Order: sequence, then C-alpha cells, then structure tokens
Amino acid sequence: MAGIVFNAAHQKEHVRERLKTVRTAFREILDRFVSNRMRRAAVEAGQVRPRRRLSTATQSINAR
Repeated sequence: MAGIVFNAAHQKEHVRERLKTVRTAFREILDRFVSNRMRRAAVEAGQVRPRRRLSTATQSINAR
C-alpha cells in the first residue's frame, strides 16, 4: 500500500515537472512569435510615409 502511495506521489511530481518544462517551452515560442511580429510591424511602419500636416492656409481655404 505504501508503495502505491509513493509511486502516485512520484508520478504526480514527474507530471508536474514535465508540465513546467512544456510551459517554459511554450512561453519561449510565444515570446519569439510576438517579437517577430513586433519587428515586422516596426519595419512596415518605417516604410509608410508619415502624414503631412495641413498648413494653416489650407485649413482656412477648406473652412470657406
């Protein structure tokens, strides 16, 4: 009976360690994915022309 309890406790600890390893690996994969997406977004944002501000003369013409 004691062997069964010890074995169950050992298996539970083994499963907990494996889940911890899987969780760490998943977090690393997710971090890489997000980092890559952010890098791509930054590159794309750099390729977009910045908006030109409207001059006060243009604004007054449009107001008429």
